[in-house]
Amino acid sequence: MKPERAGDLYALVCALICGLGNIPAKVGLKNISTELFNFYFFLFAFGISLLTLLNPKSRREIIATNLRSFLIIIGMSVLFSLGIYTFIHSLKLIEPATVSFLSRVEVIFTIVLAFIFLKERLKIIELIGGAVAILGVLLLKYETNLVISKAATLMIASAFFFTVAEILVKRFVNEIGTVRFVFIRNLFAVVFFFAIVHLRGKAFYIPDTTTLGMTFLAALLLPILGRLTYIKALQRINISRAALITQSTPLFTALFAFLILKTYPTLMEWLGGLLIIMGVVIVRMTGLKIISRPPKTVAKPPM
Repeated sequence: MKPERAGDLYALVCALICGLGNIPAKVGLKNISTELFNFYFFLFAFGISLLTLLNPKSRREIIATNLRSFLIIIGMSVLFSLGIYTFIHSLKLIEPATVSFLSRVEVIFTIVLAFIFLKERLKIIELIGGAVAILGVLLLKYETNLVISKAATLMIASAFFFTVAEILVKRFVNEIGTVRFVFIRNLFAVVFFFAIVHLRGKAFYIPDTTTLGMTFLAALLLPILGRLTYIKALQRINISRAALITQSTPLFTALFAFLILKTYPTLMEWLGGLLIIMGVVIVRMTGLKIISRPPKTVAKPPM
């Protein structure tokens, strides 16, 4: 199989896995607080990442972490933890497909921050795409009920945190290392959310087996398998092409939510969500002229 086709397949599998991963997360949140869910979510993710210690090369990479790399990773981990906290809290409030639609706003934040901080010029097509996506967000925030509006605000915050973290990852990816980053990030998140549970006065307990099982499945699908397949895609195709394919994630989420949870977005949620995806696709299509080979500087962006 040609590298480009394999890359497309990995990107599509990533979208499918992430779309499916939102479903056990939604089920796991039913009888547990957002803070406690996040603690167990990253506890399981860290437990899975411990398996990397079995590989001598990965073990050496983690042990060889210097102070600079450690501090950079901690800074990124704070942003990722805030991003996942607001994402999960939004998922607790509304149905999964709408949350997944709103998560696409991250792309719009990326081009805005690139314009502000990197002085990159905005193309007309990017402005059009951004306007279409923002229209979709406004529909979800102001033309729906208060719960969806609150969830939309949380997802806007989540998209901002993830965008800043992604920019830093792309800047320091070769310095921090993929395995080292994932290992330290997951460990930090366990400590972070353990502290949040206590600071917010939430009850700390071991939930029922169904909740634990769903949380473990979400941890396996989203930060582990989802990120692994995305990295595999980026090793073979350009990031713009991979990102364009993964815009199908909300559609997979809607399909799995309907088949498993028997829930689906309202007409207004579909309209707002599809406008967001349409806007993001318009923006991403501007990068397709450089898809003939994957970029050398973004080989393994960890998440």
